[in-house]
Amino acid sequence: METNFLTQTQVAFHNLNGLVNGIAMDGRITRNEYEALKAWCHTHEGLCSQEPFNSFFEEISTKVKTGNVGSEEIYELKEILEKHALNFEEKDKTKADLHFLQGVCYGIMADGDINKYEIEMLKKWMDENNQLSETYPFNEIYEVVATAISKGKIDSEEYKELLKYFKEFMKIE
Repeated sequence: METNFLTQTQVAFHNLNGLVNGIAMDGRITRNEYEALKAWCHTHEGLCSQEPFNSFFEEISTKVKTGNVGSEEIYELKEILEKHALNFEEKDKTKADLHFLQGVCYGIMADGDINKYEIEMLKKWMDENNQLSETYPFNEIYEVVATAISKGKIDSEEYKELLKYFKEFMKIE
């Protein structure tokens, strides 16, 4: 497998893994979150020319195309991701974790809201992955998340700050 292609499939895999986990953080799946999963499928369809990505993509897109993505389907998507994880391991675990974090940020934002529970779950993941604490943008996002949690609520300033970092990290305007 060509190195550039492998890198693209690894990034796509870890982004999707984060997206699914980000969507699942608040325990509900909205229409916008479903649209985010569809958008991931549409964006990465071009990577299906080779295995193992083709088989992985086929399983994921089959679940998403049903149009019904609830808690059970999110669980099934997580099972598919777990089943294929070894095929998309990155040598640089830091990069893999940052790609996962990108997906989580996108998943949290996908419903158009960032709520306290999602932020608490994000902080928990960040605490468990503190080996990234010196890595940009992990360190800056962590600071904003920790501040929001310490205040006990997400006020408009924290919300704007989180949105700014999430969008910057995801490289969208």
